[in-house]
Amino acid sequence: MFVARSVSAQSTYSTTFSANFDVAYRELGDDSNAGAHFDVAGTVKPDVPRVLIVGEAGFNHFSDATVVSALGGVRILIPIEDDRFLPFGELMLGLYHCSVCNENDPALQAGGGVDFRVPRHRSFRLRAQLDYRHVFSGFGGFDALRLSGGIVLPLLGQ
Repeated sequence: MFVARSVSAQSTYSTTFSANFDVAYRELGDDSNAGAHFDVAGTVKPDVPRVLIVGEAGFNHFSDATVVSALGGVRILIPIEDDRFLPFGELMLGLYHCSVCNENDPALQAGGGVDFRVPRHRSFRLRAQLDYRHVFSGFGGFDALRLSGGIVLPLLGQ
């Protein structure tokens, strides 16, 4: 159930850092065998809905190549009544680099997830996230899907 209440009751962090393991990343019919991404997010609109500017850097390694991305955009925290969960949606634009192709291409990523409060540990949250990415490459572009999990750490308070 959606309610109009302060998101700061759910999350007291105005700036966060997250480290995420990419459980699954699939593009061009191939699955990554290792990957991670990191982001820093800062609040620019503290009232409901809370809006953050986010920057993300990540990599995924395949059997014959490694891809790297650097993206930036906006994250919107979705207020709900239960403060154990903090759902969010995000939209980012940036650069995708393929090591084997020696190409740099623009990428658009949309996704979302949930940050989970850990009982008796207010110093961090756990994250589950799903993202859809479109890479605008020279041969018409392609899509990628990523499922990840990680930890969210506060950098600054309210």
